[in-house]
Amino acid sequence: MGLLAGIGLMTINNIGHDTQALWKHHDDSVGEEFLIGRQRLHVSVLSAASFLGRLLSGIGSDFLVKVLKASRVWCLVVASLIFCVAQVCALRIGNPHLLGLVSGLSGLGYGFLFGVFPSIVAETFGIHGLSQNWGFMTLSPVLSGAVFNQFYGVVFDHHSVVGPNGERSCLEGLACYAAAYRVTLGACGLGLLVTLFTIRHQHRVRREEEQQQQHAPRD
Repeated sequence: MGLLAGIGLMTINNIGHDTQALWKHHDDSVGEEFLIGRQRLHVSVLSAASFLGRLLSGIGSDFLVKVLKASRVWCLVVASLIFCVAQVCALRIGNPHLLGLVSGLSGLGYGFLFGVFPSIVAETFGIHGLSQNWGFMTLSPVLSGAVFNQFYGVVFDHHSVVGPNGERSCLEGLACYAAAYRVTLGACGLGLLVTLFTIRHQHRVRREEEQQQQHAPRD
């Protein structure tokens, strides 16, 4: 939860800087009003994709459990893979016209994560303590989000120049923030491994329970 949510929050909070860096590198004649419009566009794309992700993860997790008899945690695998693709796009896309792939995939993965995680918490710890348990779970992005956002800021500032009025701007395009997305790509891989380990652990526990039931004495 902490790893994946922090990855999503870094893009959500800094998509405006991504937009600004790519457009100023692509066409240094663009005005401030144009940049603001593009930033608002990507915020809208993030929001719409997050809504879609929450919707799909809810339907998808129920389908996994009720039809395929599989774990809901597979939805977290999907979220991890979406985030991984989003980070790769952020590292590869230098054309600002294609930046919607980064914002869209980031929003989709973020929505998938938050759409299914309450159900996973309820199944794991029980429905009676859901409010408290889910509340504690949502504290994890506070730390990871702060770390990833701080690192993004350090990277972006390192490549920026200070104007006469003290404002910072970066004209290097993709290089302005690429190092930050390399770190989050590694975090995506770690999140994917943890999620796959959780599924394996669940499968082993379920198999042991079934074996115990088979060998239990009958009246």
